[in-house]
Order: sequence, then structure tokens, then C-alpha cells
Amino acid sequence: MKEFISTMCRGREIHFVWKPERDEIPGYISQEFVPIEMAEGKESFVDFRCLDHHNAYSRLPSACVTALEYYGTIGSPARLMANHTDADCVLTGLTLMGLLPLDVLEKLNAEVGILDGDPLSAEYSQFTYGDAIQLWKMSMMSAKQSGWSWLYGLQLFLDIFRNAGYYSELKGKISDSKRERVRLALEDYGKAVPGKGQKVLLITPSRANGFDVQFHRQSDFPADSLNGWRHWCIIAHIAETGNVTLSCPNRSVAELAFGPGGLLNVYPKLPALEGKEWGGRESVGGSPRGVIFPVELLPGVLDVIANLLRFFVEEEL
Repeated sequence: MKEFISTMCRGREIHFVWKPERDEIPGYISQEFVPIEMAEGKESFVDFRCLDHHNAYSRLPSACVTALEYYGTIGSPARLMANHTDADCVLTGLTLMGLLPLDVLEKLNAEVGILDGDPLSAEYSQFTYGDAIQLWKMSMMSAKQSGWSWLYGLQLFLDIFRNAGYYSELKGKISDSKRERVRLALEDYGKAVPGKGQKVLLITPSRANGFDVQFHRQSDFPADSLNGWRHWCIIAHIAETGNVTLSCPNRSVAELAFGPGGLLNVYPKLPALEGKEWGGRESVGGSPRGVIFPVELLPGVLDVIANLLRFFVEEEL
């Protein structure tokens, strides 16, 4: 549902548009509202900053990395527009407003960008700000998707970095949270419905982000090969939101499985809802944002995706 919020952060006025209707987005851009990862199905709405990495912009880095070029360049009121809450999207707004020092954001945004673009190849322990990122994500897990949740995420990032001492005792909960997440993910995996050749899986409901354990890495083979993974594509029907996430282990596997462009070849074949299409990047994407995907349509999605696997098509030829 669309929201228009006028508020303050660190003495800066913010005018924030949350989930405008698709046909309203160009009008807000003309009023100098900055679109942040405003992907709607197979179309991404951007201004001259190109703060998106989905659909036609999928070859760009994460939005928060691109935003570094525009650090602190928007004034007050800061006019921002978004349609989802994740670390990349929120950090992009924070960067445009210049709310944390540039030297901190150059490292933090790069690490969030890696986790956003290729999460299965990254370990939080290798990052300077790995604990801070995990604390942010853990704290945001139960936040409902709304304009205020996005703004809370902005404040939370600032608090974690400006008042780090308050969070030192909470770091021990990171391991507890991960263990519970993995437990739920493996339980969900045990109930998954396989497609042709068991290379595509349907997980419904998906109660936790468990792709790191559900794809099942085959360590005897390279991670960028089909043999490197037991499964090549997972369809996760998210329990909390009702939408669907499609994911492959990485872009190389996606393109080997579905041809050049990976999942960009898949989205147009899947059923639109309320006039909205599927969209995303080569290796990750999903059903239209903000639309609950009917459970009864999921078997058809599984069949479509399994039949698009290039490996099996070429084998049969």
C-alpha cells in the first residue's frame, strides 16, 4: 500500500514515498524523488543515478555501491522513494544523505553489495563489518514491510555504528539466530517438492532464508559449475509475505542452466498477477512485490521452470 511519510532523521527532513503505483513513479521522479531499487516486474525505474541492479540494470553493482558516487549530494528535504526494505536499499538512502562517514560506507557498502549479489560465496566472518550487518538483519527480521520499517532500518544502521557499545552483548545472539534459521531451513527442505531431475525445488512455505544450506554445495566440483550444486534453482514461497523468491546459486550456474541471461529468460514465462510481472537479476528474482502469490499456482511455476532447464532440453535433443 502506498505511503507518503514526512519525518526527520539526524536533523534532516525526509519526504519518503513507499510503494507508489507503477504509473505514479515517473511523476515522482520528475519531482526529484530519488528512486532506490524501484524494480516493478521486468521494468526498473531509475533517474540519472541508476540506483538499481535488476532487469536491464542487472550488470550494475548493488545500489548502495553505486550510491557512493553521490555521497551526501541530496539536500533537505531528502526526497526518496522505495518499495522494499533490505540492507542494500536502506544503505543507499543513508549514503545519499551522507549520514555516516564516507570511509565507513566505502567498506560497509562494498560488503553489503557482495552479500546482496553473491550471498552463497561470502562469509560474514571475512568482513570488517560482518557482525554489524548480521545484527541489522537479525533485528529487521520481524519488521513488516512498510515505509516506516524502511525508515526504522535507516535509524538502526545509524544506531549500530554510532552506539556500538550498546550492541556488544548482543553479538552472541548472532550464532543462536543462525542455528535457528538453519534448523527451519532444513525442515522446510525436507518437505520440498522436486521438479524434473530434482534440479529445481519448490519450498512452500519457506520460513527462513536457507539457500546457503538448501542448494547443497558439492565441494568436489567448482562453485560456478552445474556439478557444484545438487540443485540449480529454488522456488521459495515466503511464509511471512506470501511472495515467491527464485534463486540460483550464482550467475554462472543460472546461465548454464537457463542460457545467457539466466533467470532473465524465466521471468517472462511465469504468470503475471494484478497486471504485474516477475523480475529480478540473472541469479535471483521473484514474483511481483507486494502481491500475495496463490499457493495453487505454484505447481505450474515448478513445471514451467523445470521445463526451461537448458541441460535437459539439450539432452533430449
